Amino acid sequence: MKYKNAASLMLAFLLIPATNATAGSWSKQATLASSAYQGTIGLDASGNMTSLWYQYNAPNGTSIDEIWASSAAFGQPWAPPVDLSGNIGTASANPAVRVSAPGNATAVYTTPNLGTVYNDKPAGGSWGATHATNGANGFYVSNDNGVEGMAWGTGGARPTSSTIVAQVRPVGSSWSTPVTLAAAPHLSLDGATVAPDGTMAVAWESFDSTCGSRTCKTSNWVMHVSTLAPGSQTWVDSGGLLGPDTTQHFGQLAGDGVGDLGVVALQAGNVVSKVRHGSAWSSTVVVVSDSGFQFSAGTTSNRIYYSDSAGHATLVGWGDIHLETLAAIDGNLTNNTWGSPVTISGADQSPGYFDFAMSSSGAAIVFYPLLDFDGAGNTEWRAVTRPGAGKPWNTPATAGISFEGGGTPDSVAVNSAGQAAVVFHGYSSDYLTNILYTNTYQP
Repeated sequence: MKYKNAASLMLAFLLIPATNATAGSWSKQATLASSAYQGTIGLDASGNMTSLWYQYNAPNGTSIDEIWASSAAFGQPWAPPVDLSGNIGTASANPAVRVSAPGNATAVYTTPNLGTVYNDKPAGGSWGATHATNGANGFYVSNDNGVEGMAWGTGGARPTSSTIVAQVRPVGSSWSTPVTLAAAPHLSLDGATVAPDGTMAVAWESFDSTCGSRTCKTSNWVMHVSTLAPGSQTWVDSGGLLGPDTTQHFGQLAGDGVGDLGVVALQAGNVVSKVRHGSAWSSTVVVVSDSGFQFSAGTTSNRIYYSDSAGHATLVGWGDIHLETLAAIDGNLTNNTWGSPVTISGADQSPGYFDFAMSSSGAAIVFYPLLDFDGAGNTEWRAVTRPGAGKPWNTPATAGISFEGGGTPDSVAVNSAGQAAVVFHGYSSDYLTNILYTNTYQP
């Protein structure tokens, strides 16, 4: 996450409220699992849900350290969970689930023996056997059709050897052999996407680094985007798109249904955008100054930039330098034009870290906590939804309540019909048990 000191508040004052009266409704929150962590959720086009998480203890209190999964029809009770992994120890498993529009699910997580592995669950079926991806558990992306991709980096500022690596998985196939996209002394992964047409894109940066015993000074950051067209075996490097600059650009990617790609990034105090039509990248366009709109650059696992299949793009961030509001900016991958930031968090103050998801139709959800909203240690989990691209955001609504649910949301998902599902967490009243909760939104 990028913080700015007192630069200019003018943009914050120009933010336009953009919420309608609340449309649709949230169901009653349900407990997904106790003694559980790292909940993640996926949603198909019919609203069928699949969730995956790390189960620390069995109901009797015995330590088991397993990856569990469950499924449910939209708004219905969750089925009894199944163990996918057996005991994998206490190291972070980083579980993630992706669900295609037809309902096929893939679970990805890390084990001590096989490394990164996956299990498949066909629509309406049962989970299959565990297989190795032969890659690393990194930035995991997919599209509605079920094309999947994984990107990761090695090295960094202090090591003298770094790589950017990616692999893809066509629908119904196995993971490809990992391909090294770049190798240099210092590299950093920014983000990745799988566009609706099946193109995979990876944003990464080269940089210089001089390290002392405790800290490193970096410079000459240059951002690239590597792409793999559907059916191709050859990755194409864009060359340097931004830089060299003194700081990292933190590029994030989005794509539409006809092969257009967009990347938004930080450069020289601005959020900037470039788009690609065919093989040519456009000139750089300034979206907004980052003195008011705060670009969330803290982690590549939380995407803040999406496009629907028609090229209508949306960027979500904090709407002021004090991080007291959330704002969205709409753009277009066809002509690389952008509107002004609009406040979407209504009267909610200091919404904290958020999770953003958008479907191929432009239906979207932003999910965030209001910490200790009642003075009794409870967290109110709030959600802002939108029925489609270019349509007003609904007024923020409460999706759940939990005790001491600090930190970030666990997971969100939204389908093309605008149905949404969330996972969030909290503690038991004695602070001994972490609990995962879910809820669903019907537009």
